[in-house]
Amino acid sequence: MFAFVAQRTRTSLRLRLLVATVALLALALAAAAAAFERVARSVVVDAVHSHLAARAKEVHEAVVRFQGERALTVRNWAEAEAMQMSLDSGDPKFAEDYLRRTIQDQGGAIGAAALLAPDGEIRAAVRAAPGAAPRGIALGEMRGIVVDLPGLARAGQGDAVADVVPLARLLRGAPEGNALVLTAPVKDFAGDLCGYVVGAVTRDALARLLGEVSGRDGDYRPVVADAAGALTFSTPGIDAAALAPVLAAPAGAPGTLERLEPAGGEPALAVRTLAAAAAPRWATLMLVPERVAYGKLTWLRVVLGLLYAGVLLAAAGAGVAAVRQASRPLVDVSASMARVSRGDLTARVHAEYRDELGDLVRSFNVMVEEVARSRDELQRTEALRREVQIAHQIQTAILPVSPAVPGYEVAARMKPADDVGGDLYDILAFEDGFWVLVGDVSGHGINSGLVMMMAQAAAYGAIAEDPRCSPRHVIAAVNRVVHENVRRRMGRDDYLTLMAARHVGDGRFVAAGAHQPIFVVRGPGAVEVVDSPGPWVGLTAGVPPGVTEYEFQVGPGELLCLVTDGMLEAPAAGGELFGEDRLAQVLGDLHGASAPQALGTVFSAVEAFAASQEDDMTTVVLRRKNDDR
Repeated sequence: MFAFVAQRTRTSLRLRLLVATVALLALALAAAAAAFERVARSVVVDAVHSHLAARAKEVHEAVVRFQGERALTVRNWAEAEAMQMSLDSGDPKFAEDYLRRTIQDQGGAIGAAALLAPDGEIRAAVRAAPGAAPRGIALGEMRGIVVDLPGLARAGQGDAVADVVPLARLLRGAPEGNALVLTAPVKDFAGDLCGYVVGAVTRDALARLLGEVSGRDGDYRPVVADAAGALTFSTPGIDAAALAPVLAAPAGAPGTLERLEPAGGEPALAVRTLAAAAAPRWATLMLVPERVAYGKLTWLRVVLGLLYAGVLLAAAGAGVAAVRQASRPLVDVSASMARVSRGDLTARVHAEYRDELGDLVRSFNVMVEEVARSRDELQRTEALRREVQIAHQIQTAILPVSPAVPGYEVAARMKPADDVGGDLYDILAFEDGFWVLVGDVSGHGINSGLVMMMAQAAAYGAIAEDPRCSPRHVIAAVNRVVHENVRRRMGRDDYLTLMAARHVGDGRFVAAGAHQPIFVVRGPGAVEVVDSPGPWVGLTAGVPPGVTEYEFQVGPGELLCLVTDGMLEAPAAGGELFGEDRLAQVLGDLHGASAPQALGTVFSAVEAFAASQEDDMTTVVLRRKNDDR
């Protein structure tokens, strides 16, 4: 049978065309399937990693915040007058009544509380009552018992402290297991230590917190533990013993995606957080079963397999129909020429013929290949031109069209050296002031324009979140975004200079960030040049060292001019630069001019001086009005 098929393939043009078509399509589909599998797996892994990291951070912050709120409650109890009265009078009723009433307000978050003498002797103790009871339950049998808690000595030195200790060390007869114990000092009117108030947060209360934070997403399971591993908890219903295999698995670096294979359990993907700075240094592990994480990928594989099978069957049928017409060489050539005339440059004729017909087929194939190559080059060139044009439109669209702020005339212009520039400027107005941003990304072109848009978006986000924030904060925010995206993710060495100035009223500006000098036209021929010290943005991961804030004043009728280096370093034919002195001389003649007039004059002077434009050129001019309206 196979010998017959092989013989037919060698002798039949139709069968050879069909087999070759199906084989090539099968190879193409196999390559596409492999590429899809790789891309889809990468996308799924990235999505799971991002979701796990976000959920872990959410749970971690909730636990730290929950502890802080409970610590504040215990500190407030310690400052209550009832505690001082019980310690002074020796009557525990004052403290018991107060704690019985307030412990129920915690909704079960604090399971037990006690008032201790300086030596650790229990003077009053209560525990939370079940259900909606209005008052907690007094534990009279605990009075006079001396407890030894590690947090007493540290609490006596300052604020409330947190420790993980067995609950039985505070309340005799309590169930086995550790609890989060919060201790706050009780001080008299002279500030001397006279006792302690302690509150115990049980593991069940912490588990309920995780249940509330996690919601109904049961596939994602949070696990939280202190630095020593003495107190571990998860959502309600998860026993501590069930968490032991997970915690025993080798730990990866915080923030990375880990694959855990706990003993006796199914594999899972997980992300863990850094331990909190405050004791007991909680760390959170968020995990999801691997089968759940890759469930959609399995479904996609099935759908893709069915789709590819359908494509192969359809291609086989189309191949049969096509090879029928290839039986006659002239018909084949004619059909191929018709396809080319309709724009299908993939058409080819199999060069298995001799004499004049073979020459015709070869010439036809060469002609189509050259046409296809020329068209592809033309399409690539046109696509690149359109992409550059779109990038230019996007960059132009995000710049302020008609910037206006109360009390000032504003005029600004950016002239890129290429279709896409690396300079940025922005005017952001708010109810009680406004911001001025001027910056310059190293180099120019599409890459610099991309970095510029990143920086502008980061600065806007920081300012919009708090319009009264400090300029130093804005520089730090932009530095984080640029360093993360450009240095770490894109692997590029681009950086930028950026000045962020906030108008705080009455012509006073507070600014930060290194950039070109600031020019203030005080009067005819009187131009003050203000330096803008600071580091470059994007070189380091943290807050750039040396970020200092500086101030300058613009009086009524005075002009403020901000430029990028493309203006100051514009070269003449002999190589001489335009320079600060020449710009100051031009500005000195513009006292009393409007902001648009001053902007036009400055650009005209630079363009007339420069033999060519080597860099992006940007200028922002603000003129303070005499009536501040």
